[in-house]
Amino acid sequence: MVYWYESLFLYTVSFLVQTQGIDPSREACLNFESEYHQPKACECVTFQSYGLSTGQFHSPDYPKAYGSGINCILFNFVGDVNEIVEIKFLAMDLKGPVHVRPDKEECRDWLRIYKNLDRGEINENVKHQDELCGNLSNLKEKVFYSSGRALIMEFHTDPDSREKHTGFKGVFTFLEKNRKDRCGSSFDRHVPGRCSTGIFKTVGILRYGTQCSYDIQSGNNHTKGKFFSPRYPQRYPKSSDCVYMFMGHDNEHVKVLFKLIQLPKHSSGCDENGDIIRVYDGRDKSSPMLKTFCDNTHNQVELYSTGPYMYIEFHSDRHHEAQGFAADYEFLDKRWEGGSSPVPSDNGMSESPDGDSSAMIRKFPYLILKCNESISSKDKKNGTIKNQFYSSGIICQYDFKAEGQERIQLKFTSMDLFYSAGDPNDPFECPSQDSITVYTYKDGEEQELGQFCGKKHPQQLMSSGQRMRVLFKSMDNQKDSNSGFRIEYNFRTDFGVQGNGVQDNREVCTFMFRSTLHTTGYFTSPNYGGQYPRNTECTYIFTGRLNEVVEIEFPEFDVDGIIPRCDNPTDSDYVAFSNFLNTEDRQMRRYCGNRPSYPTVTSDAAFFRVTFRSNSKFDANGFRGRYKFKRKEETPYVTAPPSETPQHVRSNGGSRPQVDITVSIATIIFFCKSVIDHLLNVF
Repeated sequence: MVYWYESLFLYTVSFLVQTQGIDPSREACLNFESEYHQPKACECVTFQSYGLSTGQFHSPDYPKAYGSGINCILFNFVGDVNEIVEIKFLAMDLKGPVHVRPDKEECRDWLRIYKNLDRGEINENVKHQDELCGNLSNLKEKVFYSSGRALIMEFHTDPDSREKHTGFKGVFTFLEKNRKDRCGSSFDRHVPGRCSTGIFKTVGILRYGTQCSYDIQSGNNHTKGKFFSPRYPQRYPKSSDCVYMFMGHDNEHVKVLFKLIQLPKHSSGCDENGDIIRVYDGRDKSSPMLKTFCDNTHNQVELYSTGPYMYIEFHSDRHHEAQGFAADYEFLDKRWEGGSSPVPSDNGMSESPDGDSSAMIRKFPYLILKCNESISSKDKKNGTIKNQFYSSGIICQYDFKAEGQERIQLKFTSMDLFYSAGDPNDPFECPSQDSITVYTYKDGEEQELGQFCGKKHPQQLMSSGQRMRVLFKSMDNQKDSNSGFRIEYNFRTDFGVQGNGVQDNREVCTFMFRSTLHTTGYFTSPNYGGQYPRNTECTYIFTGRLNEVVEIEFPEFDVDGIIPRCDNPTDSDYVAFSNFLNTEDRQMRRYCGNRPSYPTVTSDAAFFRVTFRSNSKFDANGFRGRYKFKRKEETPYVTAPPSETPQHVRSNGGSRPQVDITVSIATIIFFCKSVIDHLLNVF
């Protein structure tokens, strides 16, 4: 039996235990085999991978001002054998560089980054690759990657400085370095068409005797992939000469999307710059040049060849280094793209072999104006897209652009496409049929949400960010009397969350539920009524009166994930619970999976937080939850839902509410006295 004072004791101690944050110590450096840290009297803090894990780091006392005279703090990030480290700075405020000579600046407060490490330690012979100081806006790069499994940052501050600066904050992620091809999730889930190769691995055949020249050829199962500058995402080496040769079939042409290009900044023209990318429309350098890149940074640049070949050269001189480039390629069938034109024409129409489309264009020239559209929330917040007519060999593209925190929501109100592979009300094979494909974007990278055909209405869809694309294609075949499609779109700031909460516009997808407004009610996952969007986090804050708690139950729950872990290594989306504002509650298990019902969750006190998180891989229908504020029972002991397995949750360094130390000590004394009395009675 659990007595109320024992429960009160455990409850009180849980508040007194501080969550793990940035707590450097000299003892943490003892694992180093080198003696680098000893003469500098370094302190260390280590972040160890738990299998593709992620977390936060920050300077001591952030966001308060850090102290002067910090001689050495080593931030040690150590991944598994097959992992690399990514660190991304979200904020930086260090003392700026000072001029030691008219032509030279020097950092007095600095953060040095060691990226080329085989082990999680450094010595006096290891040279740092980057030295950072000043503000975030002054940084040339905000994201850094290790070449191996470890990365170390060394933090130092000027002992004589009297300036006040807040320091730095960032996130780290351990990434799989050479992931082999795989589809679906980590277990038995399989989603066709979602396969991945290495994170930063060029998909092609390396030419014999070269370091970075590839032949990339179209095949039946190979029409798209990625390619990178040498050593990407690290800086490319000096004196690099690389060639990327793309070879498609006769009826294809090549599309290349440079997602990021970062070259040294020069004031002179391309002819005088040693670091350069040249793109040719053909099989070698004698072909017409499509584009030249030689200066600074470029993002999301698309190029198309007119024929089946594209030839790309990358050269660096002996003096400069930069991050280089990351790009995607795709071999496209020209029959979808309007003959020999590298992209669809302005009206979006492609002429079919029998001439149906061209005849339709001549007969109804006013109808084709709506086939390709760019739709921005600046112009209107909702509307409808539909096919103006239905014929063979048509390609229509609709690009949506939202603003701020808006998401794009699509609802199919009519779906009647020609389908020749069986029952159009239950289609199973869409690639060879008339179809609608919907894409969303993550960090500029296009992701397919689904391809739909026949007469079956797709579920309501929502974008992962500010962009979305809808592509309609009709095959070159005889049509029945099909009417086509009709889709309603909305630019939404409420993420499609339903319920009687009040949205907090100061945050992204945050909703407040107060018992002073409603003592009972409901709330849902984003885009409820359809599949929830990817890469989305929504927070639901419940605040009751002083003597109240809140109970939450889920009559509907379908969140993609592996029970009972519901964590990142299992590629799980999940719902998490916490009695604290900024930290995850170690006593509360996460919910995921497709369950008819989960146990009711009850808060410890008047405050409670529910968080929904989705990743970029899978989708599900989401949840509908009910809540009820009720008067707190006399017994303060609250039974949390039992965990099927231990949950290993790392804190993000938030603080717990302060408790009156006098009450805590009194509670401990009372508990100890009770235990002693019990033992005396036994013996």
